[in-house]
Parts: sequence; C-alpha cells; structure tokens
Amino acid sequence: MQNRERRRFGLTLFLYLGAGLFLFSCLNACKKSSPPAVVPITPLQTLVNTDTTLSFYHRLVLQANEAGILADDSVTLLIPTNAAFRAAGYTSDNIDSLTNYIADRLILYHFITMRAVPDSNGYTAYPTRAGAGLFVYGRKDSTARYLFNTVSTTGSGSSVGKALVYRMNNLLNAPADSLAPLLGADSSLTFCAELFARTGLDSILTAGGNYTVLAPTNNAFMAAGYDSLQAIDSADLTTMTALARNHVLTNFYFTDVLMGLSTVTTLQGNTLTVHVSNGVLQFTGSDPTPANLVAGNRTAGNTIVVHLIDKVLSP
Repeated sequence: MQNRERRRFGLTLFLYLGAGLFLFSCLNACKKSSPPAVVPITPLQTLVNTDTTLSFYHRLVLQANEAGILADDSVTLLIPTNAAFRAAGYTSDNIDSLTNYIADRLILYHFITMRAVPDSNGYTAYPTRAGAGLFVYGRKDSTARYLFNTVSTTGSGSSVGKALVYRMNNLLNAPADSLAPLLGADSSLTFCAELFARTGLDSILTAGGNYTVLAPTNNAFMAAGYDSLQAIDSADLTTMTALARNHVLTNFYFTDVLMGLSTVTTLQGNTLTVHVSNGVLQFTGSDPTPANLVAGNRTAGNTIVVHLIDKVLSP
C-alpha cells in the first residue's frame, strides 16, 4: 500500500509541475515583443544619402563597408563630387567593382579625425583614419578655396552636424609608406630609385626630418650619361651620394609653395634658383639650363614630397 501511495503522489506532483510549466510558457508567449531600437539618421547620412552630386561617394562608402564614418562626430570629411570621381576615371560600375581594401583606403584618407580649420599661413598636417597625414592650407583669395595636398575644394566648407565637410574637386591619393616604394612604383623613375637605393638615401630620409625630393626621370639620367642601372651602380659612390643629396631639398614644399620662392637649399648645401616660365616650375643649379617640373606633389609618409623633373642637377 505504501509503495502504491508513493507512486500516486509522485505522478500527481509530476502532472502539477507539467501543467505549471505549460501555463508559464503560454503566459510568456503572450507577452508583446519589445519594438526594435530606433537608430537616428545623422546629418552626414542625410547629406550623403540625398545629395545627388555625391552619389559616387555614397557608393564608395558602401563598397568600403565604412558607414560608421557618417556618425555625428567632430571630424572632417573630404567628399569628392561625382565630377571629381569622373575626372579620376571612375564610373558607378567600377566603384562597385573595387576591392574592399582599395575602397577603404580611399575613404579613410579623405577622413580627418578632428575638425580641420585651414591655416592661411601655410600647410598644416592633420591625421587621417588611414594613418597617413594630410596637409591643409587655407588660401585667402577671391575664391575662398582651401587646399588639401594642393587639391582645391569647392567653396570653404560647411558644418554638417558636428562635422566639417569639404567638397573636393579631385580625389586625393594616399601617400606611399616611404620613399623607396614611391620611387619603385613608377617605371619612369627606375634610375632615380637605383641612385637613392645605392647611396642609402632612401632609408636616411625616412629616418627623420622633412624633405622635398626632385626626382629626375629615366630620360634625364640617360641624357646626363647614365645609360643603364649598371652605370649608376659602377660609378664612384662619393660622386653618386653628392648627386643624390643635390636632389633633396631641406624642407617639405608642395609645388604651389615653391612657386612663391626664389631659392631653395639642397641637402648637399647648394642653392637652386626657383622660377616659373610659361606656367612651368623650373629649378636651376650650377648648369644654367633649368630642370622643368614634369609631375609633382607625390607624398611618402608624412615627411617627404616628391616632384619629377626632366634634368639631372649636377652638384
């Protein structure tokens, strides 16, 4: 009898517990689920989503998976217009086909991590999310434009929420990590890359200081009698070091700053005359025939800017 009573009690307890659990689950299921949290649209998101002149930039943000940069923070966004993208050879299709890395690199170099107010006295370096610095100059002229690595803005910028926004007329190219990869990436600078590698100057300049490199093209070296890389490698090292040092200026100069100067000093201690002829920047040293600017304003890290020239400048 006692065993039968125990079994009956256990069965009754099991049924009561099961019914209680069933009732609890039913009550819990009847509760209304909480509505999803509302994420407010920031002023920057509104601008990029609605301004049709910035649709290429919008696509680039999506391709880079960097929508977080449109938060309402005290930062500076440099937004190239659709016209700027087209001038650089981009279409909506090839933006969509960019790798995430390339798209991300473009976006983050156009993102300054603070509000950047350009200085009218010259270029000031600001940090970007890409890690490399970006140089900003507030030029007080009739157009009220600002310059970022010499690339001009449309107008003087505007506040969008907590951020500053500048519309760019061209895309900015992120700098090379150092001088050696910058020279090595350009097939027209093979001889110059060899000269700086042989003399060790590519490493020395990266170690510290601010410099401007006037990089002669391959054609310039051949015109000066260096018809092969072997000719540079076999020449006297002291002579080659003096030659390399004579193509390094002891400060950081973008081309628009150089146009306002009359002379500059080289790392070799020589003076070069700077002038402009028919709109072309020229440099003259011991040889009265000037070297003409071919291309300019290529940066390496935060301390070196490189300009291509069409003549070797003898010490």
